[in-house]
Amino acid sequence: MFISIVIPVYKDLERLRKCIDAIANQTFERSDFEIIVVNNDSFEELPSLQTRKLDLKVLECKKEGSYAARNTGARIAKGDYIAFVDSDCVPDKNWLATIKSVSENDPEADLIAGNVILYPKVKDKPNTFEMYDMILGIDQKSYAKKKKSVTANLVVKNSTFRELCGFDESNFSGGDHEFCSRANESGYKFIYVPESIVMHPARDCMSQISGKAERRIGGRIGKNKKKGSKAILITLSPPVVRLTKVMRSKKFALREKLQVIKIILLIKKIQIEELYKVVVLNKKSVR
Repeated sequence: MFISIVIPVYKDLERLRKCIDAIANQTFERSDFEIIVVNNDSFEELPSLQTRKLDLKVLECKKEGSYAARNTGARIAKGDYIAFVDSDCVPDKNWLATIKSVSENDPEADLIAGNVILYPKVKDKPNTFEMYDMILGIDQKSYAKKKKSVTANLVVKNSTFRELCGFDESNFSGGDHEFCSRANESGYKFIYVPESIVMHPARDCMSQISGKAERRIGGRIGKNKKKGSKAILITLSPPVVRLTKVMRSKKFALREKLQVIKIILLIKKIQIEELYKVVVLNKKSVR
């Protein structure tokens, strides 16, 4: 079994190196995987990343968007499976070995979603923005119940990926869920494996939190008018579910939760403003 790891990167060299180091330390034969890094920054070349004896290739994708970059990498993937991970992620040392074990035990599985654990910059001392993201950020377990996954930890059979024609490159956000929906509608098998772990840094400042919120508006509206109308209603609705999730969280004290709630309300204001720009002013979706 051979695995192709595809990593899109956009102005994130330092964390990319950490990601590659973690892959280099896998408990999996190096001869059984390749790494394909796709630079999505057309204005900056990546320096040499070949610090270890790895089968590592670096490609360029001039079309904006991480999904276009992932498709670029997937096109040359030689693996039986394509493992998608983000440049800011740190895969567990048994990540690839777990993928192999699962695929051998369940060869009918077409999509394998793994666990994504958010962590703060300073261990056990998250700031308010990190607390926000650790409660409300990537919830892979909940996504998996709907047979969806983020590309921070998603493995797809190469043949399945090609049959589905890859990701929709018009998306700057939500393309992973859209891809999983198409796979599910087409009858491909989706499984969730919590033992397949990737660590992901929690967003630690307002610009990162608001940037994601703005991207999601463009991703929600999309090209489908019916889904777009639903997305508009969701955006304009009070964030009751999010507020409830924060208050029910056992991770942090009440005082800290109240700080997170302030961010939720501010983000809702930002989302409504972005919705107006996208729908009324025809603003181009942000990457």
